[in-house]
Amino acid sequence: MKASQDLSGSVKNKFSELSRRKVMVVSALAVVLLIFLGSSLLVSDTDDTTIPTARVQKGHITIKVSETGELRAQDQVVISAATDKQILWLAAEGAWVEEGDTLIRYESEKYIISKGEAESGVLVAKADFVQAESNLEGMRARGEAAKRNLETLPELVKKGFIQQSELEQAELNYLELKSRIRSLEAALGAAQANVARAERGVAQQERKLRQGVVFAPRTGLVVYAMTGDAENPKKISVGMTPFEGQELMYLPDISSMMVDTEISEVDLAKVKAAIPVEIRLDAYADAVFKGEVTYIADLARRKISRITGKPTGAKVFDVTIKVLDKDRRLKPGLTATLDIIVEQFSSELSIPLEAVFLDDQDQTIAYLKAGGRIEVRRISIVESNDQVAVVKEGLQEGDEVLLGRPASI
Repeated sequence: MKASQDLSGSVKNKFSELSRRKVMVVSALAVVLLIFLGSSLLVSDTDDTTIPTARVQKGHITIKVSETGELRAQDQVVISAATDKQILWLAAEGAWVEEGDTLIRYESEKYIISKGEAESGVLVAKADFVQAESNLEGMRARGEAAKRNLETLPELVKKGFIQQSELEQAELNYLELKSRIRSLEAALGAAQANVARAERGVAQQERKLRQGVVFAPRTGLVVYAMTGDAENPKKISVGMTPFEGQELMYLPDISSMMVDTEISEVDLAKVKAAIPVEIRLDAYADAVFKGEVTYIADLARRKISRITGKPTGAKVFDVTIKVLDKDRRLKPGLTATLDIIVEQFSSELSIPLEAVFLDDQDQTIAYLKAGGRIEVRRISIVESNDQVAVVKEGLQEGDEVLLGRPASI
């Protein structure tokens, strides 16, 4: 009986031990499964939690179209070569000159010599004129004497004091004197014309000498003209001999500066005439000048590549901007960065462009993060610039939105 009881106890103990081992194995398998599932969930959560976020902000927002352009003067004075003289001196390019300042000096040695010769010619002509005048006066005096003598001779012939032949000779002498007087009068006229001609020669040489120095007709900025062909252009320089009428330099009026630029066809509807523009020059990065749009082309053209110089597939519209400020730093040819102010919002909600997405129905959405959860929120965008989008509906100030699309949704 006792032996039977011992056997029964032994069997129970072994069964209990097997049951405990089975429970331990099942428990171990459960723990492994939980660890695996937990790790998978942690990986997914970790991917979404690493996405950067931003807060919906409320404040002033400026919508602008940014482009680049080049300054030019709307109005300028052209300085051209009056003669074909060699250039000896030029005002420095970029220099600011006032009205009356010297711009160009030409070689003038030959004109100084020519002026001296012309002045000598005037002296000779005047001397000839004086001599002709004196000769004429003497001859006129002789003619008057011969006339008075001739008037008395007929009475003497009647009284028999002289012969008729003497009267006839006196008449011939008087006629000869009258003819010589007319010749001397013509000679005096010719001498007078020679004096006038010589004086014009002096005036011409003086004018050429004056043309040897070119003065600024008004205040402005000195800009050299280009010479040569299209493949080998170069600016005018000291030592060159221009041809008559050749453009040598320009004096642009900086009070009428313009900027030529272009806009993409996608921005055409945004840009309007008279809207404000902020202008920054690459040469003066800290300066901001005011401007406004004055012209928008009606027809598109193909954009020219700055690298190849050939037309591309993109379409652009030419735009002209008037610079409202007057500043000596505004020089033709400078590169300008333009911010065309399309619209300004004084107090609107905005989010970064990176927080704006499209769903399967092409609806604009944002991913809102709240209480450890990620929610898809449909939003309405009013306008956007290159950084932020203006939100009309769907979000509130302070909401936290993801800057990337979450993998778990």
